[in-house]
Amino acid sequence: MAKPRIKHYLINEKHEDPGIVIEIVSLGEYILFDVGNIRRLDRHLIKKINKVFITHTHIDHFIGFDNLMRNKIGKEQTVEIFGIAPLADNIYCKLQGYTWNLVETEPRLVFRLKQYNDGLFETFQYDIKRKFAKDFIHEEKAKTDIIYENQYYRVRFAVLDHKIPVMGYSFEYKDRFLLKKEKINELPLKGREIGEFKEFLQNPQNKGKKFKVGDKELDWEYLRQEYGYIQKGIKISYITDVVFSEENVEKIVQLVKNSDILYCEAVFLSQDKEQAKKVYHLTTDQTAYIAKEADVKKLIVFHFSRRYGNSKDKILREIKELFPEVE
Repeated sequence: MAKPRIKHYLINEKHEDPGIVIEIVSLGEYILFDVGNIRRLDRHLIKKINKVFITHTHIDHFIGFDNLMRNKIGKEQTVEIFGIAPLADNIYCKLQGYTWNLVETEPRLVFRLKQYNDGLFETFQYDIKRKFAKDFIHEEKAKTDIIYENQYYRVRFAVLDHKIPVMGYSFEYKDRFLLKKEKINELPLKGREIGEFKEFLQNPQNKGKKFKVGDKELDWEYLRQEYGYIQKGIKISYITDVVFSEENVEKIVQLVKNSDILYCEAVFLSQDKEQAKKVYHLTTDQTAYIAKEADVKKLIVFHFSRRYGNSKDKILREIKELFPEVE
């Protein structure tokens, strides 16, 4: 059966600022992971971005916030942002770098931030009508590793070490129960009845119960197998700016396990391990090791050190020897 229609790609070339886009057009969901230099993105796409997950605020992961904000002004919208403390302060400082004395007639633009801070999720809001004041909304204990979830997908996180705490993320589009359209047309059901039929079949608690179709009452198990199917979801993980340590590797593998796609940095060649350790980044063989340990299906690497110029062949060749499914 068809996979969910989800488009995902790197924002920039492999040696430039990190970041990926996930587009789910059917849901109107346009998601950024990191917001470094985003000038390559079409401005019409930037206007649609409604969620941003930030690993940390080093300049190459955060400088594009100004560009994002500039393209949002003039449209009524709430943009949800996620990350780790002190992101709330970083965003406030960005916003307060500008003067907002003529915003009374502007459409209402709101940035809503949820940040992880030492076991807590803290929520803040920055409203253009309040000149982007930093308004504390609430806090709650972080009981799970899920930082965002709706009925279609969730985003999980792990706090990793880059000499500062940074976030690793895993986007998980959930399995969905769908009806076989060609089979449904055979049934004497219309409009609202089809909705009730689907609702009955997708609820496992109805196992053992019957549903009336025409003049017959048929078992849940039979109807579910005959008229429905499970569309498998997809798992896309994003890891960047981490040192190769036992603790980091354990956390990353647990987070990205069985990913369909793992976007992961491979900053240095294996010969440059000492430099990688000094600046808290990964080498090609370390990235390949993580991908193998996590049993991911495909690896997409990026964040190549500029010391190797614009060439990506040598880095890819090193990884491919250890993990063939890489690009």
